[in-house]
Amino acid sequence: MSKYLFLFIVLYGSVLLYAATEENHNIEVSATHVEGTGTTMRAGGGVVVYYQDSIIHADNAMYNKEKHLLTLDGNIEMIGYSGTKEHASHMDIDTETNTVRFKELFFTNANDVWLLTNDANKTDGNYTFGNSMLSSCNIKDPLWKMYFSEATYDSVDKYMKLYNTRVYFDDVPVFYTPYLAFSTDNRRKSGLLFPMMGYSNNEGFIYEQPVFWAISDSMDLEFNPQIRTKRSTGMYATYRFVDSPNSSGELRAGYFKDKQSFVEENNLRNDKHYGLEFFYDSSNFLGKYLPEDYTDGLYANIIWLNDIDYLNLQKSSLEHFGQTYLQESRLNYFLYNNDWYGGLNAKYFIDTRVESNDRTIQTLPALQFHKFLDRLFFDNLTYSLDMQTRRLDRREGATLNSAEFRIPIEFTTSFFDDYVSLSLGEQLYYGRFFFGNVETPTPDYFQYHSNIHTAKLFTDLTKNYGNFIHVLQPSVSYIKPGSESQKPLPFSELVENNQDVQELFSVGLPEEEARFSLNQYFYDENMHLIFFQRLSQRYYRNRKYEFADLSNEMQYNWENWTFYNNIYYSFEYSTVHEASSRVSVHGAKYYLSLSHTYKEDFDVNPHKVTANDFLFDFRYDYDEHIYVNGGVSYSLREDENENFSNLKLWRLGGGYKRDCWSVTAQLSANVVPRATVDGSGYTQEYSFVFQLNFIPFASIGTKQ
Repeated sequence: MSKYLFLFIVLYGSVLLYAATEENHNIEVSATHVEGTGTTMRAGGGVVVYYQDSIIHADNAMYNKEKHLLTLDGNIEMIGYSGTKEHASHMDIDTETNTVRFKELFFTNANDVWLLTNDANKTDGNYTFGNSMLSSCNIKDPLWKMYFSEATYDSVDKYMKLYNTRVYFDDVPVFYTPYLAFSTDNRRKSGLLFPMMGYSNNEGFIYEQPVFWAISDSMDLEFNPQIRTKRSTGMYATYRFVDSPNSSGELRAGYFKDKQSFVEENNLRNDKHYGLEFFYDSSNFLGKYLPEDYTDGLYANIIWLNDIDYLNLQKSSLEHFGQTYLQESRLNYFLYNNDWYGGLNAKYFIDTRVESNDRTIQTLPALQFHKFLDRLFFDNLTYSLDMQTRRLDRREGATLNSAEFRIPIEFTTSFFDDYVSLSLGEQLYYGRFFFGNVETPTPDYFQYHSNIHTAKLFTDLTKNYGNFIHVLQPSVSYIKPGSESQKPLPFSELVENNQDVQELFSVGLPEEEARFSLNQYFYDENMHLIFFQRLSQRYYRNRKYEFADLSNEMQYNWENWTFYNNIYYSFEYSTVHEASSRVSVHGAKYYLSLSHTYKEDFDVNPHKVTANDFLFDFRYDYDEHIYVNGGVSYSLREDENENFSNLKLWRLGGGYKRDCWSVTAQLSANVVPRATVDGSGYTQEYSFVFQLNFIPFASIGTKQ
């Protein structure tokens, strides 16, 4: 027994070189061959070092007990538990100060960002590097790389700071900065973001330097100061937050002051451009305070600005309703269960074409309640209920407060073994309207109620032909106006001499109408849609031209092709007055689409063509690395009142992507709205966008 115990002690002593017991000496080394003196130990063959949060492999190791110095040589590989890896030819570890010194270090992290240097130190997870090269591409021939004179890296926060940095694409220098900091694992960190640079013939050299502040895991703040040498300077700031698992929001403010020379040259109405935006979306706003069977939500999209250039000067936009002259703010709240729906919505409009917004109609607010479809006395008889109140307000002109009720009642039955269904309905309506700020003699209120009779005969037929399935849905419906009551005078007399009131609302019975519709669908055996058609025709008995527009919508899907057409044919004028067509084809590597839209307005004399546009879009992926895309929009509409006739909008771009870098470029012609002294106008601008991305953490872009 003692013989085997002695052998075990000898073997264990040859493997274990050093195991620190002092508090600061958190290090352990093992090897297959060990020799030493009273103060020095040497090891070779399979040296393994367990140091703090790392495992180190080396060919040779030497430990000096007096200096508390562990020296490693040979093929050194250091693997950190946090995902870092180091390869070096020489390493010194001071076990008393927890300092590591490297020679010929190759350093990489979990996201494949690597660094090569001749001199580096590490203390408690913090690295210091001398002259170095950094990249994420293939080390043998990196397509992009950074050279810097010194750097620091925090392996806990995974954050790197570089000084005197030169960025090269291949061997061509593309960027220099005296200081650069970034997170190597794409986590949000405070610091400078890559700038946006460009040049415009109208605005001169453009430079925008984003400054990012990661306040916490749930909020951040970004400042975007910018310089446009021919215009002046400005600043935008965006605050982003997440306040619950179901909600988030953004708040942005901006200000830009033009030089007087730029204002005069471009005939601008304002020399200052400023605004405020707020966006918020919550899918469970008051959920914890509501009964279990209720669901609610809140949506806010609010903007305030003095002119449209406030939006034009932004690098990127929040979610709003487009760069149009009439800007809309919207606030919606809804609450519902299985029986009822309630909603509150408010809309505020800013017309940037006019100096004063006092005559613009605002909805502040509207309330809506809806009772979902339910049985009335028996199953075949159903009803629903809609209630709505509105407050239409403005500083100049008539205002309106209204309450409206709609109750549709419907009886439905089937015949011939459910092949044919019949629906008979009655729609009841009541409205009461109160006016304010009316200059012409007008009653204080207007009351209106009416009823409408409806009937519908319809069927839904499905037949399987083996290799395809046909669904046919014909229907015939009839609407007949009932009676109406108007107090204290007819609506026509109410609005006869009061245009302000006529802008606010309208009431009246519909025309007597019969409608025929035919919908049909063809599916293959796997229920993929092959073809559909929706045909609709209305008939008005009391009109001079009894037949209204014939509507026909069709789409045919054949292999990778899609053919779509929707037309409205006028019997009165014997012509197609509205049509849209589209042909598209798509594959694994390509997409092509050609569409045309035409619309003619018959309500004005002479007739006016309001749309006659062609749109072409394409994308082609040459392989997994290269793609091109583009598009052209061309208008054939000619109108002397329009700023641009035969307007052409186009774009052409492409990109190239590798594992460690990508580049995109696009040349385009666009139309930008602009507020001028002589009325709202448009500016057609040509731009060039170029962006170089250093994956996984950085990008450099230019815009012209």
